[in-house]
Amino acid sequence: MKVELIEKAAQIVGDNQLLVNIVSKRVQQLNHGSDPFIVTTPEMQCGDIALTEIIEGKITWHEMTPEELAAFTDVGIHINYIVTAKIKGIPGRDNIPIAAVGMDIENL
Repeated sequence: MKVELIEKAAQIVGDNQLLVNIVSKRVQQLNHGSDPFIVTTPEMQCGDIALTEIIEGKITWHEMTPEELAAFTDVGIHINYIVTAKIKGIPGRDNIPIAAVGMDIENL
């Protein structure tokens, strides 16, 4: 991953652990065939794509509300953040959930 992309994304996210979690989830999705939310070039690695998506505002996140937390906690899953995406070329497709980060699964 390019250092300048890491630094820019870190400023946007503000929490290095959260940045690592978001990027690793997105890289996993890209490696499994998900389409990028940005225009890419052949030399871009999955990590660079994920970081650029954050920098360009294509991937966002929010801390879960108490209601969202309760829904997951009731089944033994602890998630801190929901990662969402703006789907390019589809108006009105903002904040589509694509991942959850900060998972701590109990009793599995």
